[in-house]
Amino acid sequence: MLKYSKWLMRVAAIYMLIGALIGADMAGRSSYSMVAGHAHILVVGWLTLFAYGMFYYVFRDKLSMKRTAAMHFWTSLLGGGIMPLGMLMYYQMQNTATLLAFIIPASILLVAAVLFITLLFFDKKLFSST
Repeated sequence: MLKYSKWLMRVAAIYMLIGALIGADMAGRSSYSMVAGHAHILVVGWLTLFAYGMFYYVFRDKLSMKRTAAMHFWTSLLGGGIMPLGMLMYYQMQNTATLLAFIIPASILLVAAVLFITLLFFDKKLFSST
């Protein structure tokens, strides 16, 4: 679980930098055409992936649903890592390819959310007192 934590937080830090650079660029140019992508990069790419990374760090010895955790890790990285970029591409040039680059990772991210909820509600060892 520690490797999940490490990689989720590393990718989150990269997205923090990307989000900050996009925000600085928008402010410098007084052009806010990328607000939706900027916000999703910060919320999905930075905050959500970082929160997942902290979850795996804090509960690294308490998770018993290892396969669900592995699926959650990969779907979070794929969905959370690609969806904000797909969204940016879609809002810059709207066509079928960029729409798919936005929708497919967003669907994967939805699966990640369901897997995370599954861990929280159904992992018997997670919140046990032992």
